[in-house]
Amino acid sequence: MPDKNISFIVDEWRFVPNEGQIQFSDSIVTIDNRLTKLLEFLCQNPGLTHTRDELIDHVWGGTVLTDQAVTQAVFELRKLLKQHSVAGSSYIVTVTKRGYRFDGEVSVEKLDIKKPDSSKIALPNESALKPEKPIDKNEQEISPPKQPRIALTVLSILVVILTGLLLFQYQTDQPTTQGDNKHLSHYEFRYAVLNVGEDVKAKPELYGMVIKLVEHIGFYSNVRIVKSERHKQLAALEFNISTTPSRDGKKLRLLVQYRNRVSDQLHLNRRYSTNFSRFNETFTSIIDDLLRAMYIGVSEEEIQRNIGVFPENSEATRSLMAGTGMTYIGSDFDGALKHFRHAKTLAPNNAYTIAVNYIGEVLNAFTKDESERGQIIQSLNQEFSSSLAKSLDEKSSAKVCEANAILALANGDAEMASKVLFSIPYNQYTPLTYLLMAKAEEAQGHIDAAKELYLQGTQNTSSPTALELASPLFFDSNLDSLINELKSSTEKSH
Repeated sequence: MPDKNISFIVDEWRFVPNEGQIQFSDSIVTIDNRLTKLLEFLCQNPGLTHTRDELIDHVWGGTVLTDQAVTQAVFELRKLLKQHSVAGSSYIVTVTKRGYRFDGEVSVEKLDIKKPDSSKIALPNESALKPEKPIDKNEQEISPPKQPRIALTVLSILVVILTGLLLFQYQTDQPTTQGDNKHLSHYEFRYAVLNVGEDVKAKPELYGMVIKLVEHIGFYSNVRIVKSERHKQLAALEFNISTTPSRDGKKLRLLVQYRNRVSDQLHLNRRYSTNFSRFNETFTSIIDDLLRAMYIGVSEEEIQRNIGVFPENSEATRSLMAGTGMTYIGSDFDGALKHFRHAKTLAPNNAYTIAVNYIGEVLNAFTKDESERGQIIQSLNQEFSSSLAKSLDEKSSAKVCEANAILALANGDAEMASKVLFSIPYNQYTPLTYLLMAKAEEAQGHIDAAKELYLQGTQNTSSPTALELASPLFFDSNLDSLINELKSSTEKSH
């Protein structure tokens, strides 16, 4: 149960939920239970954006049933705060197409629980405290009690024992060659562990959404998801993603948790909608919340710009995410292609959808018999070259650039492929970007540079699988030595 014996302080005013009062500098305002619950929730979650549905669930436990009721409550609270606060701020910001966010620095104070004042406890009057007769000085003096002497002896023994324990503890805390103690220097703050529940992986569209989420978080941070056991032990950050029922048990939510392993603090623990008709809103909210929890400041305009690559058609987005999820699971690439093709029929003019389809079809062609491969790729180039060229400009997404680089490599123009790939912002490089860069460098005879780029392409997985897939693309690359090197290092790390 939340502690009710607290108050929230924002600027010059104090909010006491237990009393339903806001204490301003020159007045005290009592608000009803409806607004009390809303303001308490917002003060507990400053800086986070909440949809109307979330407010209905978390603030009023589903008893408020309409968006209008939420809008009215927000309106009343805003008006009250703006009217009475010295700052003249309404504090509650409307985030377009998403919901509301409380923008205020909140501090929490424990309320003083008033205890009985001992000075006011009724005591007998002085005459009652006086002895009925004077003490006879000839009477035997009463010896002081022995308990303090015993306590002093016990205390001395405890001090000796405690000193010994502290010395022993000091010795055991010293660094040893075999110690397992993890100090601050043990952790690598760029490394993060991603734990995705089997319940998420069982739904490819949700798993694909998680893959894209991690990719977008990488756009704004230096965080790198690691998979080898050796690197996992060094990771300072941890993301846990699973599914959970909504409060009423009727809907499925995506539970996203972010933990800092150094402090062992859970900085984000929230449930999000899995309804793809609200994908843009939900995806933006998760990214925004995670970045805030990681103390990374990114404008919503920039987040929206990067998310804007996905099609407006929600079913097309669902198909893209499902195909992405199936690709990463690696269980059914043909099934993934069907999802990508379906997305293209629903959003035929979306550049991201076109690029994903072309990349998927070309990679699939290299799994076919070599005698058929050339004709398949030639046919694909004729089908996609015009639309890919139109989508390529200075604001193109990484996926569009990768697709155009593949098109250039398929046409034997390695120089053009390098130019397109280097137009991708560095923080948006994917493993595929590195592998394509390596292919382009190798095709131009830059073997040492290619080797470094091939290894970069495996940095997030420490696995040779990416190299095994890249080896036959466009031309046969002899990557056996690199593959064996990675396999050897992976075995040693285990």
